[in-house]
Amino acid sequence: MKQSLLILIAIILGILFPQGSQITFLIQYSLMIMLFFAFLGTRVDYHIFQRGHVYIALFNVLLPLIFYLLALPFGKTLALTAFVCSVPPTAAAAPVLAQFMRTEVAFVTAAVIITNPLIALILPLVLPLIMPIDQPISIFEVLIPVLKVVGIPLLIASMIKMLSTNLTKYILKGRMIAFYLFLFNVWMACGNATVFLKSNDQIQHSFIIQVLVLTILICVLTFKLGEYLGPEGKPFAGSLALGRKNTMFGLWIALTFVNPLVALGPISYIIVQNAYNSYQIMVVENREKNH
Repeated sequence: MKQSLLILIAIILGILFPQGSQITFLIQYSLMIMLFFAFLGTRVDYHIFQRGHVYIALFNVLLPLIFYLLALPFGKTLALTAFVCSVPPTAAAAPVLAQFMRTEVAFVTAAVIITNPLIALILPLVLPLIMPIDQPISIFEVLIPVLKVVGIPLLIASMIKMLSTNLTKYILKGRMIAFYLFLFNVWMACGNATVFLKSNDQIQHSFIIQVLVLTILICVLTFKLGEYLGPEGKPFAGSLALGRKNTMFGLWIALTFVNPLVALGPISYIIVQNAYNSYQIMVVENREKNH
């Protein structure tokens, strides 16, 4: 069965059977295993940093402010939702998806390394400009989880590659495990989104529709813009670097510093970005089939 279809099935199962929301603590551990396989098959050194990363970083900072200003005429809450949707840095899962899309894992990995500390440093300066906040944002509170999830598998993969080429090749034979773990993560994340919506049934349906439309627009525009910022001939690398968001970061910002209503944005983005990535993988599959 095609990978793109399996992702859509995982999304639907997450919505219909949201029990995965009870075990979302497993997401970070399965993500570390996925990243381990991605890093094991990729050369990661200073050569992975390219000029395109400057544009990825720049737009990661500018787009949230642009989307905020564009949505402001429709209400402050919707504008804050747009900001929280688009401000998260590149997701740690993005290099894994780059592997599935046969694109440059190293470029996407570098985007994770650059954008996460960048947003952690800039957000405490930007957020007070658009709304009053009662408590300061800790840079380390943002950075430590990302460093753990990305750093540990990167370190282990690097050590294995240094120790034994044969062991590296043997382990990489089981790299499809990463895809099945990704499906597991999609199911849990979509289940979590479904439970959030059900437990906040006081939210007006009109607002939910507005947020969903807004999220789809932000998601598609961000992924499409990223295609022009990545390495030449590798549009999906740039697309993932800019569009695949660390939605848990956005959710934390919304619940901690804004309000629970705004959290609907990152929750919606979870479902929309997985659906969009499914479409991208389908494009890759069709391209390979025709060749």
